[in-house]
Amino acid sequence: MTPPGLFDLSTNPDGSVSNIRIGYFLFRITIGVNIFFHGFMRLLTGLSAWEGPTAAAFTDTYLPMPLVHLFLYTLPYFEVVLGAAMTLGLFTRWAMIGGAVMMLALVYGNTARQEWGTVGNNMLYALYFWIMLALQPIDWLALDNRRDKAARPD
Repeated sequence: MTPPGLFDLSTNPDGSVSNIRIGYFLFRITIGVNIFFHGFMRLLTGLSAWEGPTAAAFTDTYLPMPLVHLFLYTLPYFEVVLGAAMTLGLFTRWAMIGGAVMMLALVYGNTARQEWGTVGNNMLYALYFWIMLALQPIDWLALDNRRDKAARPD
């Protein structure tokens, strides 16, 4: 439930959808497609072709290689699920939380490699997930909105 007055810009005075809601919708879709295709393309082109060279970058770290391999083999599946959920606006809150946790794991791993440029990029994604989670109550054109209406008797 959105606190009164917090997002007064959710609709325009004429009842049309506000720019902030349209902007959030487009941002959610863009990030969702981005995350989805991170995983989908890795699965489509062969997971081993990506996993092997990526895992090799962790050989000189303190991270146990079996866990590195496990993480790298499962990451694309999480990306596909999270990206699809974000794109559709389905279980959006949980998808954003999952995305933020995924970024935390990526930051941790890339910090172990001392890949500071990659860590900086991961931090931008973490910021995107924070923004989307914080503004999620103004989401528009999301399956969650239909689901929430179905759960509330009018």
